[in-house]
Amino acid sequence: MAQCQNCQVDILTLVLAIVYTHHLNLGTLGVFLLLYFPGKMTLLLKSVWRNVLRNRPLSNSTLRSSLSSSISEMTLTKPPDALMMTIKSAPSTADVLATVQNNLRSLTHRHMLQALRTLFEIQRSSSNDPESLIKDPGFGVLCQNFKKHARALEVNETIEAIKFLSYLGVPVESLLVQTLLQLLRYNINMINIRQIMFIDFILSKFNTKNHLVDALKLALPLAFQIHLPLELDNQDLPLLREMLMYSCSHDLPDRCINNIVTSLLLHDQAIDAHMARSIIWSLCDINCTEKVYPTRVQLLHICCDILSERINKLSYEDVLRTAAKLKGRIVEKHPEYYHQELMDSIAGYVIKNSVPFEKGLLVARVLSRIAHTNLALIEYLCEQASCEPKTLSNARTNVLFAFINCLSNNNYTPEGAQWDEIKRQISINPILNANTTALPWGKVCLELASLGIYDDRLLKKVFSAEFLDIYLAREKNDLDYLQLLTLHEAVHAFHSDKYNLPPEILDRAKSSYPTHALSEELERYLIRGLGSQEYSVRNVVLPSGIVADIVMCMKNGHPVKLPALSSDKKVPLEHLNVPPGAIVVCLMNFNYGCFSMNSNRLRGTFRLIVDILEKQGYWTVAFNVSEWLTAPGHERTPYIIREINYRCGEIGMKLSAT
Repeated sequence: MAQCQNCQVDILTLVLAIVYTHHLNLGTLGVFLLLYFPGKMTLLLKSVWRNVLRNRPLSNSTLRSSLSSSISEMTLTKPPDALMMTIKSAPSTADVLATVQNNLRSLTHRHMLQALRTLFEIQRSSSNDPESLIKDPGFGVLCQNFKKHARALEVNETIEAIKFLSYLGVPVESLLVQTLLQLLRYNINMINIRQIMFIDFILSKFNTKNHLVDALKLALPLAFQIHLPLELDNQDLPLLREMLMYSCSHDLPDRCINNIVTSLLLHDQAIDAHMARSIIWSLCDINCTEKVYPTRVQLLHICCDILSERINKLSYEDVLRTAAKLKGRIVEKHPEYYHQELMDSIAGYVIKNSVPFEKGLLVARVLSRIAHTNLALIEYLCEQASCEPKTLSNARTNVLFAFINCLSNNNYTPEGAQWDEIKRQISINPILNANTTALPWGKVCLELASLGIYDDRLLKKVFSAEFLDIYLAREKNDLDYLQLLTLHEAVHAFHSDKYNLPPEILDRAKSSYPTHALSEELERYLIRGLGSQEYSVRNVVLPSGIVADIVMCMKNGHPVKLPALSSDKKVPLEHLNVPPGAIVVCLMNFNYGCFSMNSNRLRGTFRLIVDILEKQGYWTVAFNVSEWLTAPGHERTPYIIREINYRCGEIGMKLSAT
C-alpha cells in the first residue's frame, strides 16, 4: 500500500481519519494529531474501526474521551520546563528572586505565578518578616513584570495570585493588586460559588479601606445568589456547610438560606461533631424563630443533639465558643437556641477532661448567664478552688467576682471544710482591700450576702457616702437602687443594723421597686380558688419597701377578708388592717430569669428576698410565673392553690378554700 513519506501513515488510515473527524465534528485537530503523532492516532482510529466492525454505536463522547486521553498521554511525555522546576525547587526567597531576575526575558505569566507560589510556601513555613521580602527590589521587579502579563491569567490563577500577595502583605493599593482585582471584577460572571467564597475570605484579610475591595464585597453576594440554584449540590455536604456559613454571615435572602438548610436536612445522619458545630455557629447569625423558620430550628436541634453526644470530639476553644454563641441568642430572648442536653454536655466536658479552674469558670459563667444550672460543674469548680490554697486568694478581680457570681446564680454553697476554705480564700484576696470605687461593690456584696457572707470591710465601703455618690451618679440606675435596698434589708435581717443607707437614697430605692405586670391576671385565678375577691390585695408595699405582688391573710387555715384595695397603684401594708394573730402570706411573682431554666431552682439574690421577708415574719410563696403561664387555663387555679398549700404545709397549716 502506498506510504506518505513525511508522516509515514498509510492512505487508508488517512482517509478514515478525514472521514471520522468530519463525521464527529473534530475538525482539523484529528488530522493534525495524525500527521504529527501517527502512532497514537493510528491506535485511536483502529479502536474506532473495531467499534464499527462490531456494530457498536459511535458517539462523539466516546471518541472525544479517547482523544482526550491520547492528548493527555502526549502532554505528559512533553519534556519538563527546566526554568519552572528551578523556581519551584528554590530553597529560599533570595534564590527565587535571583532566578526571576536572571531569566526575565524567558518568563511567562505561569513562571511568575509559580515564583509567587514558591515565595508564599517558603514564607508560610518560616518565621521571617514578610515586610523585608516585599521591600526587596527583586520582589518589586517580579511584581512589575507580573503585572504586564496579568491579562494572560485565567480566573483561578488570578484568585491564586491575589491569595499569595495578600499573605505576603502586599498593600491592597498597590498597582499589581488593583490590576488583579479589576480582572476579578471584569470576570465576576465566570466565578463559581467556591471561588466566590474564597475570594470573599481573601478580601477580608485586607486591612485598609479600598473602593474596589468594597465594590467586590457588594458584588460577590449577588453573584452567589445567581449561582446558587445552578450549583447547589445536595450530595456535597462540605460544600453545603460552607454555603450556609457564607449565606448566614452575609445576610442573604431567606430563600437562599432555606434552600441550603433543606439540603442539609437530607444529611442529618452524616453530620459529624465538627460540622454540627459549624452549622450551629452559622444559625446563631440568623433568625431561627420557630413559627417563621421551622426547618432552621429543626436543623439547629439536630445539630445540638449530635453535639450533645459527641462533644468530646471538639477542642476546649470550640466548646466555649459554641456555648458563648448560643448564650448570645438566648439572652436576646430567642428560646429556640436553648438546648438543655447540650448545655449539660458542655458542663460534663469540663469535668471529664479535667479542664483547669479558670477555663472551667469561663464555661460556668456562660451557663450562669443563661440561668442553666449544672451543680456537678459548680461542685467541680469548688473542689478545684479548695484543693489549691491560692486559687481564689491570688485570683484576678474578674476571676474572683465571676466565681462569686456563679455560686450566687446557682444558689449553691458547698458543705463543711470545703466551704470554710473557699470563704477563707475569698476573704484574704487583696482586691477586697482596694479603695477603688470603679468596681461593682454593691453587686458583689449582694451576691456574697446571698451566700451568707457579710464582710465588714466591704459593707463599710458600700454604705459610705463617697462610694454611693459615685455609684449612683450613673444614668439608668434603678437596678443599682434595688440592689442597695435588698442589701440594706439583708444586712439588717442577718448581720447588723449599724449599716444604713441615707434616708433620701432609701426613699428613692423604695419608690423604685417595681410592680409586676401579671399580678392582676394571677390574682384573678387566685380569687377563683379562694371563692371571693375580698381575700387578696395586689401590689402591697411592705415596711421594708419590697413590694409583695399579692398578699392574703390566713387564720386557722382560712383566708381572712381584706379591704378591697387592689389596683395598679402600690398599697401600704398598714392599710390592710391585718387582724391580730393572722399570718400574712406574700405571693412573689418571679420572672423568666429569676429561676434556673432547667429546674425550679430560684437564683441566689432572689432567694435572698424570700429569706428577708420570712425573717421579717411574712410567709412567702416564690411563684414561677413563666412556668405558670405554660399551664392550660383550667389548670392555673389548682396550680396556684397547690403552691400555696405546699408552702403552708411547711408550717403545719392547710389552706381551706371553696
